[in-house]
Amino acid sequence: MIKAVILAAGRGKRISAHMNDKPKPLIPIFGKTLIEYPLEALKENGIEKCIIVVGYKAEKIREYLGDGEKYGLKIEYVYNPEFDDGNGVSLYYARQLLDENEPFLVLMADHLVNSEIVRKALQSIENKPLLCIDYSPKYSPQLKDATRVLVDTYGYVQNIGKELTEWNGVDTGVFILDKRIFEAIEKVKGKTRASLSKCIKRMISDGVKLWACDVSGLFWLDIDIPEDLEFAEKTLAEMKTFA
Repeated sequence: MIKAVILAAGRGKRISAHMNDKPKPLIPIFGKTLIEYPLEALKENGIEKCIIVVGYKAEKIREYLGDGEKYGLKIEYVYNPEFDDGNGVSLYYARQLLDENEPFLVLMADHLVNSEIVRKALQSIENKPLLCIDYSPKYSPQLKDATRVLVDTYGYVQNIGKELTEWNGVDTGVFILDKRIFEAIEKVKGKTRASLSKCIKRMISDGVKLWACDVSGLFWLDIDIPEDLEFAEKTLAEMKTFA
């Protein structure tokens, strides 16, 4: 079974007032911590092993989640001491626990994701590497600071970045990648802040095709600022189920 990586190392500076000495992934939302949403999405899709990359206040995340038994998962931890240098660097630290010949799932600790998004990614694994794309985002937190993508008529991502002026979809933060991403990260890190989107952009420019897995209409939210927390609480309360 494919391994999953959850990136949970960053400081969460824009939402720090709500953190109460917690790392961002442990902020409570509607009765659960933020990181428990992607963990549940993994469990519901039969994923058994998860690597969590920690950094800022790493010990609090380890203490809270433990070995993953209570979530039906086996959790391994990797510490990223360079957690201010971008989440691409966090992913790079995870490589030591990944089989270089196998693909892996990547999720963000600060994204609420419906389990069906993960399911669609897994069902399309033969198209790896891939990124789950929302072509019709409808919630303000999905759009205000979105990582935009431009997908061509053949279904491949041609460009990615928050600054794009020509785009037709939004990055949901769910990927299936392979070792080629690490080659791209090596070319980016040390020269600029190595966000995963910058590293993905470099991978594409190096000739690796990135498939756009369409998950439009499925629920997800990126939690960045205090207003996103309020929106998420209200939206989840209005939803009958969140799976």
